[in-house]
Amino acid sequence: MIVDRERIEKALPAYRIGQRVGSGQFGLVVAGRHRRLRRPVAIKVMEAEGPEGLTVDFSAEARILASFDHPHVVRIFEYVEAEGLCLLVMELLDGGTLTHRRDSLNQAQACAVGLAVAAALEHAHDGGVLHRDIKADNILFAADGTVKVTDFGIAKLFEGTAATASSRAGTPLYMAPEQIRGGRLSPATDLYALGVVLYRLLAGVAPFHPQQPVQALWRQHLLDPPPPLDKVPAPIAAVVLRALAKNPADRPADAATFAAELARAATDAYRPGWTEPTGLPLHLTTHIRRLHESSPPPLP
Repeated sequence: MIVDRERIEKALPAYRIGQRVGSGQFGLVVAGRHRRLRRPVAIKVMEAEGPEGLTVDFSAEARILASFDHPHVVRIFEYVEAEGLCLLVMELLDGGTLTHRRDSLNQAQACAVGLAVAAALEHAHDGGVLHRDIKADNILFAADGTVKVTDFGIAKLFEGTAATASSRAGTPLYMAPEQIRGGRLSPATDLYALGVVLYRLLAGVAPFHPQQPVQALWRQHLLDPPPPLDKVPAPIAAVVLRALAKNPADRPADAATFAAELARAATDAYRPGWTEPTGLPLHLTTHIRRLHESSPPPLP
């Protein structure tokens, strides 16, 4: 998709349109600035009519994001359909993506990112929404270093504990076995993807080689255990590998449980109060905050 500033400005006359800052499966993202409020924003620009045979309800993404109110989820300001475009106006996250910052993070910072993403997923899951495409490109940083989860474009509402995958939507490197099979999805599906993100942050490589053919990559997700995390503290490695269990029932029950396990493990590995030196602002529940601020109880 080519940036057509004149077309975008006609659709959003209240905004001055800036440079292209990113792109995705269905459109691109440009920087903008509200003319009167002088508020910098990011504008996700999508064609109202997608490629032939592809139907995407962009307003659904807007409604999902608008329903969220959490410090670790990107904020949405407005949604507009005009000039043959669908435009989602969001907060501008000028700290870059996790993909760009991945190599500069140490292991404690990786765990802090994991806690932030788990908090965002807990909020989404409590609202009945699965993300289905957690990956490094969809995890961004605000200017102050706050981690933000974005791009709920293929998120799917679910009822009870699971939803049926209508297609193999997602990014192959991060897809859970049940997502590949087209089976029942649940919060554990997003936790598997978060497990892949953390494995890659901690080990410096993905659990399975991303450059191999998709079918071979999927086969590994379905059948092969990820290599051991030898250079990672054992308690943290155990938490990450549990999130990568092939059977969803063997993963943490929900994002809150995963966050508690990760907070305990990191506190055991790095000492109480380990999150403060990471320099990453965290907005966590009282329970999770207590786990990383104090020594974990001894194992029975």
